[in-house]
Amino acid sequence: MTQAWEQAYGFRFFFTPLKSSAVDLNRINLGGLGTGKFIDNTTLQSSTAKVITAGTGENFAFGVGTKAVTNAVSTSTTATLTFADAHGIAVGKRIVVKDLPAPFTTLNGSFVVTAVTTTSPHTLTYALIGSAITTAAVSAGVVAPSLLLDGTDPPFRLLGLTNIQPSTSTPTASLTTYDDEAGSYNTPIPTARDKTWSISGAMNFADPAWRAMRICEEFNVSEKLMVEYAVIGPNNGKQVEYGYGFFESYQPEQAAGTVIKFQVSLAGYGKVGLDLL
Repeated sequence: MTQAWEQAYGFRFFFTPLKSSAVDLNRINLGGLGTGKFIDNTTLQSSTAKVITAGTGENFAFGVGTKAVTNAVSTSTTATLTFADAHGIAVGKRIVVKDLPAPFTTLNGSFVVTAVTTTSPHTLTYALIGSAITTAAVSAGVVAPSLLLDGTDPPFRLLGLTNIQPSTSTPTASLTTYDDEAGSYNTPIPTARDKTWSISGAMNFADPAWRAMRICEEFNVSEKLMVEYAVIGPNNGKQVEYGYGFFESYQPEQAAGTVIKFQVSLAGYGKVGLDLL
């Protein structure tokens, strides 16, 4: 059974990236959207933050919201970066370091912060085995704190959608026992329920939600990235469907300046929650 609602009128789409190991189907019993529920949409990811990634496996970092680096220095065991103002990153936080120029290119990557200063000069330090590099000002380079990727991060809202098309299928098995009511030896019994979403839209290439979606789709296998999602609509916000899934089959259509048209699928995983409000 397939339903299509052109122009995605009345729809709102939220998603939170997470590692597949963080999937907990019991959380669907919390209900869809709001404080203490499956997705807490009371606070969203910034619509202007820059999204960057680095590392692989346990060192994979999905950074959101960058701070410009003004100075860099390294010893044989650590690297220290300086910022013009407070960076707000705590000890123990994983970060993405990107675009530091020579001679500091080896300082780029995914790291865990080991020390910070909260007064001027505002710095952070992380472990890095390498050659000592004398302190110097830098003209480029940014740092972003990584999402936790455990389902507790604030969600992104995917804007600019032109179409959302859900599709469901219900595989069945047949019983061979005679059924008095059905009057048949071949009685189909539903055994599963699969749901996918076909999504189309037009968004700015720099939009953090679009970038987060592309990252989740690109690394759904190599980094086991999935999403928690919630779809509001179409009935004037009176219906919320939510669950786990993964983005796949991304297809760019055409670009006009910084705006790109796209299609992408969201394949559902496990059971789906439904709130009729």
